[in-house]
Amino acid sequence: MSEGKEKQDFIRKHQPLTPDKLKEEYKKKEEAKRQYTTNAVELEKELEAFNKITEPLVNPVTGRAICWVRRPTQSEWEGMLSPELMQYREHPEDMPVELQQKYGDMTFELMAIVIENPKHDSKWWKEHATIEFIQLFNSHLSNIFAQLNKDTANF
Repeated sequence: MSEGKEKQDFIRKHQPLTPDKLKEEYKKKEEAKRQYTTNAVELEKELEAFNKITEPLVNPVTGRAICWVRRPTQSEWEGMLSPELMQYREHPEDMPVELQQKYGDMTFELMAIVIENPKHDSKWWKEHATIEFIQLFNSHLSNIFAQLNKDTANF
């Protein structure tokens, strides 16, 4: 197809707006913006509520929720991951047992922070979490961040 024909097809599909239509489009956009608040207090509340969204950690055998997990903030996540663990971020199940033991308490601290229901301290999680649960928990968090990275990269 020739370049001239392509331009004509493009112009035919995307007609330029008349001044009146342009004003109408601006009015529609301004009206749409008015439905959202600009009040900083309300925005902070909404942001805080958004950051408290929880998701179920599902038992792969029964398909039922084991607990409800909040997404960690970036600083919570970075505070729990050492450079030594970063290589296992995508596949935490591949982490050697020695590393799991070395950084095990960090995992329980993160559980205490982000598991919202049931809520327990890190000591409780260490006493009650099995290796399988720890792997499931780590895998859940890795999946969240892998999805977020994918969404961000596609942005």
